[in-house]
Amino acid sequence: MTNLVVRLLATTSNGENLFASTDGGFFLSTNNGASWTAINNGLTNPTVLALAKIDTNLFAGTDGGGLFLSTNNGMNWNEVNTGIADAQVTSLATSGSNLFAVMNSKVYLTTNNGTSWTNINTGLENSYADVILTSGTYIFTGTYGDGIWRRSLSEIITSVEQINSHIPEKFALNQNYPNPFNPSTTIQFDIPKASFVTLKVYNVLGQEVATLVNENKKIGRYEVEFDGARMASGVYFYKLQTNHFTKTMKLLLIK
Repeated sequence: MTNLVVRLLATTSNGENLFASTDGGFFLSTNNGASWTAINNGLTNPTVLALAKIDTNLFAGTDGGGLFLSTNNGMNWNEVNTGIADAQVTSLATSGSNLFAVMNSKVYLTTNNGTSWTNINTGLENSYADVILTSGTYIFTGTYGDGIWRRSLSEIITSVEQINSHIPEKFALNQNYPNPFNPSTTIQFDIPKASFVTLKVYNVLGQEVATLVNENKKIGRYEVEFDGARMASGVYFYKLQTNHFTKTMKLLLIK
C-alpha cells in the first residue's frame, strides 16, 4: 500500500482480520498487517473515504460513488445507493444497527443497511458537515469552519418494540396515546404479514418531520414512541404504509 492514503478499521469480532480503506481501494490483512490483500470485487469506485462495521456487515463510503456493502469480509461488494448514487461519503458512524453517514456535507441515517436513507440534518442547515462520530448518548458532527455540533441519539433513533408475536387478523394503525401529548406519545400498529413498513410523521403542510419506522417487520403487534420535544405545538399526521396497507391518523402536540 505504498503511497496510498490509508484509513484503518478495527478488527472483526473474531480478532483476526484487519481492514484498511485507501484512495486505491480496500485491503485485508489476516496477519496483523504483515501483508495486505486487495479485495475490491464489485467496488466500482476505488477511492474509499470512510469505513464502518455493523455485526458482519462492512460499509465503504466512496468519493462520489456512494456507499457499498460487503457481507463476507470485503470479498464482494454491492452498491446500497438508492437515492445517493453520486454521493461523496466522507464519514461513517454507527450506533447499534443504525448507520450514520456524511454525504455531500449533510448527515443521513439508515436503519436497514443502506436500503433507504433519512436526512437528519436538522439544526445543521447552514453548516457543511465533514465528519461524524457517536459517543454515549450523542452523535457529534464536525463542520467546515462552524465548529462541532451534537445531538441526542434519542431524538433520532426510535425504539420499535414488538409487544407480542401473535398473528393479527389484519393490518391496523391505532390512535396514539396520550393524545394530546407533550412531549412524547406512543403509537401501536399490527402487521399480519411480514412486510416492509414505514411510519412517518408529517406537519399540516404535508412535510415529513420524522421517520419512526423504515424497515422490514415480522408478523406481530408493535409500538413506537414519538418524541416531539423539538417540535412546535400543533396538529400533525402519522402515516403507516406497507405494500398492502396505508392509513393516516392525526395527533396533537400541546406544549
